[in-house]
Amino acid sequence: MGDVEIHRTADLKKLRKPTLVMGFPGTGLVGSVAASQIVESLQMDFGGYISSAEFAPLAAIHDYKPMPAARIHYSEKMNMLVIISEMTIPIGSSQDVADKIYEFAKSVGASSIISLGGISLQEEKKGVFVVSSDPEVVKDVIAKKIAKPIKEGATTGVTGILLAKGALDHFPVTTILAESSEEYLDPKAASNVLKVLARITGVQINTAKLEKEAEEYSKDIRESVLKSRITRKKGPGASEGGSMYG
Repeated sequence: MGDVEIHRTADLKKLRKPTLVMGFPGTGLVGSVAASQIVESLQMDFGGYISSAEFAPLAAIHDYKPMPAARIHYSEKMNMLVIISEMTIPIGSSQDVADKIYEFAKSVGASSIISLGGISLQEEKKGVFVVSSDPEVVKDVIAKKIAKPIKEGATTGVTGILLAKGALDHFPVTTILAESSEEYLDPKAASNVLKVLARITGVQINTAKLEKEAEEYSKDIRESVLKSRITRKKGPGASEGGSMYG
């Protein structure tokens, strides 16, 4: 297709070998939620957007202001860029989007690309995992017990393409994946991802808001499950005030 374009709306020349962080929708919307929290916590400025004829025709609205759904934010103080998408990237555009992000990272002299996301694993609970094209990142993660490295597996989409490109070019591309719910928005997983990101980059991000949202979601989910159980246990003719044992 080849119609993906990155448009800059700010001068990014003052950034010096910045870290480029990516957050796209996926399991538990972890990537998008985590990236959004970085932008809010670090009070990042709007620096550009990504366009394509294949993208969904929508605008994101934040603090009453409409914005492109796939966009770039930056912080000169923290020397960091964030590329966030609040829409799913079409499979057919993944290669082109990855290529353009890689070119953009190189053009601003980025020191590394770090992708944030969620992963669903049955045998782990609230684990955080790391995959990197840079062996030193993996060694550091293991030595400091920051997260668990993934020895075998596969990752798809824009992140998967970037990891492969980074490995071939010997450029640091890392993905941080927190185990997340497949069925619900998972702010706790987003918080877990950000805590690992902070350990790797040294940039502290306030996760208090996500922790609070996680508690509220957990409460809502528990109440929903309890209500569904009550409904299932009530047979035909059961009264609202009847006793229930279970």
